[in-house]
Amino acid sequence: MTSKLLRVAGSRRAIFVQVLVLLVCVSAPAFAAASGEGHGFPWKYWFTGIFNLLVFLGIIIKFGGPAIRDFFANRRETFLADMNAARLAREQAEARLAELNAKLEALERDRQSMLDEYHAQGEREKQRLIDAAKKSVEKMRADAELTIQQEVKRAVAMLEEQAVNTALEMAQRVASERVDAGVQNKLVESYVAELGKASSAAKN
Repeated sequence: MTSKLLRVAGSRRAIFVQVLVLLVCVSAPAFAAASGEGHGFPWKYWFTGIFNLLVFLGIIIKFGGPAIRDFFANRRETFLADMNAARLAREQAEARLAELNAKLEALERDRQSMLDEYHAQGEREKQRLIDAAKKSVEKMRADAELTIQQEVKRAVAMLEEQAVNTALEMAQRVASERVDAGVQNKLVESYVAELGKASSAAKN
């Protein structure tokens, strides 16, 4: 509404300026004649100029009025059509811009969602690797402790066996040194007799 009022005011101002320019143009010869004659205002020349102007305007309106009206009407229709086309183009451009902005926002949301998902996957993979490393370390530690315990047991058994063997050897040596030949013969005879009894019992 405001723009329409401004356009109307501008048109009226332009018409006023044009009429004023025509009056000045018509009055210029009158002023020139007055300055040449050195008297007061030359009303006769001024009225003559006004009359000529009115005649000129009447001829223009009479013969060129319809064409002028059609020209300005066509110019107005063309101007309005251009304005409507420009408004439609602006609305389409705004709609397209809104559509592109919506697509950009959707792409931004998808990008952020993908980044969040990749980050979560990375965190899960990192935690899985840490857990696997901890389990591997625990298993290696348990295996090492089991191996150490087995080695300790084997060493203890070997030491015990060596101690027993050493004790037996020492006992045999001491016994052999303390037992005389007669006792040894008796022991041998007793042993042979025991073997004979065992053999006879096995045959029966």
